[in-house]
Amino acid sequence: MRALDEAKEFVRLHARHMGLGAAEIERVLGRVRDLDGDGDGTWVTEWSRLAAERRGRGRDQEAANLYILARFPYADSPVKAEAARTAAAVAASSLTETGAGERRTARVDGTDVPFLFSRPTRPDAPLVVMMGGIVSLKEQWSPFLGLGRRLGCAVAVADFPGVGENGVAYSRAAAGVYTAIMDAVAADCDATRTLAVAPSFGGHLAVLCSARDTRLCHLVTVGAPLRAFFTDPDARARMPAITRAALARAAGVDADELWDRLDELALDPGEIAALRLPITYVASTRDEIIPARDWREAAALHDGLSVYAFDDVHGAPHHLRHTRLLTLTALSRHAGRRGTGLLLDLLTRRFMRIRPLHRGPVATGGTP
Repeated sequence: MRALDEAKEFVRLHARHMGLGAAEIERVLGRVRDLDGDGDGTWVTEWSRLAAERRGRGRDQEAANLYILARFPYADSPVKAEAARTAAAVAASSLTETGAGERRTARVDGTDVPFLFSRPTRPDAPLVVMMGGIVSLKEQWSPFLGLGRRLGCAVAVADFPGVGENGVAYSRAAAGVYTAIMDAVAADCDATRTLAVAPSFGGHLAVLCSARDTRLCHLVTVGAPLRAFFTDPDARARMPAITRAALARAAGVDADELWDRLDELALDPGEIAALRLPITYVASTRDEIIPARDWREAAALHDGLSVYAFDDVHGAPHHLRHTRLLTLTALSRHAGRRGTGLLLDLLTRRFMRIRPLHRGPVATGGTP
């Protein structure tokens, strides 16, 4: 029951990012009595049933998001794997019908990694790579393709390593996924100017990539682990069970091997200090996964880390407007829309009173 309660709480947060209605989410969760298995009252069946209803009404993006929730936190059974495949199929069909994007493939050390791509209107457009974390699928981020294109950017959306259709295991070497995507679309855009929009663990991988691939020139992330998450014994002890299980699956290791893998993934202080990548970092002061010392210590080492801290839990689900505004500001600047970027920056700082923090226990956005 504890695992089910934890899953329900996680999904409430993810569903907010997806834009799903809170009342309907609660009705589904109220019917779910078992996280495993299939049939009435099971997680995958109740979410898949609602997804099929939405698909029948032609609401494909909502259906894809609901199928993604049906396989949460990962596809560890045949019925959950089928839900994940259906989510990918529904999203791909919608992209084809609307012309919003297409499926592409990047090659990473002999492994094909599918991703979604929105071709720009001009070949010198900069690139944006969107990658989520250990429990989200690329299909839930597919609306991002249209936003980037409207701003004048090429956009690629990929699964995190070990998640969805990405068969590369999560490790330091998996940072090559970003490089492979940039290589795969270099003929269609200016991949030498790439912005990564990568919440959570996708942000960690982008930081690792930036140390060896200078084409990645800016990162916007929400709650990315950098060092303390991987090394702090207290952070390990309070890590939610779902996070531990999803991390082990993404890394392709058994539960008893996970801690050794986390040691390998941690950035050392010298690596953080040597970063050239400017980072827009949204932090949550009540984050149940990423300890505050992670971003505080990193900000003291890297002058290019701009932290926006909110009184919230992991992913800042109750500050979506703020996060989206910061992301849109970065996208506008990356696309060369200086006037729009300045206007959004004014709105961010003056009217919403959001300012970055640097080196210290200062707060923004209503944080005490």
